[in-house]
Amino acid sequence: MHYMDNLNPEQKLAVTTTSGPVLVLSGAGTGKTRVLVSRIVHILMENLAKPWQILALTFTNKAANEMRFRIAQYGETAGFCADLWMGTFHSICLRILRANYAAAGLQSNFLIYGEDDQKAVLKRVITNSGLDTKEYNPSDWVEKISGIKDKGIFEFEKMSLGAISQKILSAYNAEMTRLNAIDFGDIILFVLKLFASHDDILRKYQHQFQYILVDEFQDTNAAQMMFLKMLTKDNIEPNICCVGDDDQSIYSWRGAEIRNILDFEKNYPGTKIIRLETNYRSSGNILGAANSLIKNNLGRLGKDLKCAPNTNMGEPVYVLTLPNEWDEARFVADAIIRNNNNNFSDFAVLIRAGSLSRVFEEEFTSRGLPYKLVGATKFYDRAEIRDVIAYVRLLVYPFDDISFERIISKPSRKIGPAAIIKLRENGRNLMDGLKNAKLSAVQRENADDFLNAFDFDWQNTSPKDAVQQLLEKSGYMNMWRQSKETDANERIEHIHELINGVIAKYDNLIAFLEHAALMMTDDNDNESENKNTISIMTIHAAKGLEFNTVFLPAWEEGIFPNDKTTKEGDLEEERRLAYVAITRAKIRVIITNAMMRSVFGQRQYQNKSRFIDEIDTRFLNIQGHNYSQSHNTTYHKTQTTRSESVVGKMVSHKEMGMGVVISDNGNILTVAFKTKGIKNVSRDFLRFI
Repeated sequence: MHYMDNLNPEQKLAVTTTSGPVLVLSGAGTGKTRVLVSRIVHILMENLAKPWQILALTFTNKAANEMRFRIAQYGETAGFCADLWMGTFHSICLRILRANYAAAGLQSNFLIYGEDDQKAVLKRVITNSGLDTKEYNPSDWVEKISGIKDKGIFEFEKMSLGAISQKILSAYNAEMTRLNAIDFGDIILFVLKLFASHDDILRKYQHQFQYILVDEFQDTNAAQMMFLKMLTKDNIEPNICCVGDDDQSIYSWRGAEIRNILDFEKNYPGTKIIRLETNYRSSGNILGAANSLIKNNLGRLGKDLKCAPNTNMGEPVYVLTLPNEWDEARFVADAIIRNNNNNFSDFAVLIRAGSLSRVFEEEFTSRGLPYKLVGATKFYDRAEIRDVIAYVRLLVYPFDDISFERIISKPSRKIGPAAIIKLRENGRNLMDGLKNAKLSAVQRENADDFLNAFDFDWQNTSPKDAVQQLLEKSGYMNMWRQSKETDANERIEHIHELINGVIAKYDNLIAFLEHAALMMTDDNDNESENKNTISIMTIHAAKGLEFNTVFLPAWEEGIFPNDKTTKEGDLEEERRLAYVAITRAKIRVIITNAMMRSVFGQRQYQNKSRFIDEIDTRFLNIQGHNYSQSHNTTYHKTQTTRSESVVGKMVSHKEMGMGVVISDNGNILTVAFKTKGIKNVSRDFLRFI
């Protein structure tokens, strides 16, 4: 198949506009990956650049691998894939640092520390500074340091942070230098410093990269934007093509700057803006609902999604009000059972906050419905996987004190904090100190066993065999075999998966460690999944995915939009999140809200989300407050509310006060009272307000 086959006019324009800055506004489901792949193939086929002159930046390893795979499908360009500079911002910047480590002020064997390692460093730094880790929480400081570095700030001393903050930051940086380590924020930051201080190195990469492509541009932070600006500065018309969607910018909490996409024309005068608005995923009513909602945002460049040719309006977006969260979960379970045809993977429950999953988990479990909780512990976040990586790191880099401290007591070797102090006093690093320090007889025996586990020719052993030997000799595998923990066998299986499924693919352990370090910050999890399951996940985790049917529960004020956003007055990102949620669906969307919900253990009356009212009613089927009928019908049938129903009506009772009717059973009404909870009361004792 030719790479230009089946592209629509807007996609073709995005592929063939190869001169000067281009901003491709690619709405949900409009084929942005196909455009990026076809653009790269076009550049290669037209001999506009050599493979190594193309820089393609993504946000996940999964996205980069998918693009490589697709490029390889075109026979003529398959052989070029290996020479493309394609990967995440972090992987590309790490490649630049490895090639220029001395100029960047690093040693050739520098380490990359993830969050767990950073916390360990900060805990020591804060304690050694005479501060309390309860007051100065290491986890909070990891986030604070990351936030500073994401802004591209590398002169901490010029910031107005206060004496204690400056002290912690200075001590942290000094300790990282002593440990020959950098953190993930440093990977891009060190490249920025490298480019700023070595103009010859910057010019080399400016000359090399004739074409720059950026995926998910709306998610870039300030440091990443500085990286792009440095590579393209002094070029009047740089060939930079950024693909993104300002309406799907939902990651400001982790540093993403929507201004990067909104101000693209300002940063790159003469920009050609190409809008991809033909959606190949969703029906007309879903797109109409999404368009009408997002139009309430002022900070956007503007576009309207439209159906692909021969796509009809489809089902309306359903909106249901239910008495409480358990009724909401039961309704979703009922709907899936009636309509699944044994295809559970067609369904997703997308929630605003992870805490909302519990009721659905319990309901699905009790009904025997298979589900997966997406965004739970990722493979590289598992304690046993991080332990193995620490063992391997210490094997390759014996000076790595953070890895030493993580694993010296796994299994227990009776070497506690007091012994660690002795080790520091008797060596250049802890591994060195372990050889020299005077320890008790038991500690010395354990220390020698530990040292012996690392004493073999691992460099001339296959990575897989080396790791297996290390874990066996150290007693780590035996620790789990003898463990009484209920998930011990599962942990052993995870370790085997790491060794056989990942490490075995690498020619050397250094390459594996670099891969592992990058995976620890990647948003994608490489674990195999049971495909035929209902997905429960946050809306953030669902970005980029699609499902036939999407349930959107808890669209209530205080939850979605959440309280913090409402109080701070910035609703636009929350609205973008709602837009992302709706556009995950191909066939149908069901939005639900509860009249009463348990929030932080307290039963509360809930008001429906303002986002429901912002959707044009032409695209909705609002099924009313008649719970007894909506609960016993399929969601795709229009309902007729019984005129005698009083569900949703406000009532008062002489002794129990004000309440709302949540179920109408003839003469007996179920009422949620503000002060007395939920009660069954005769209609005769109630006054309707």
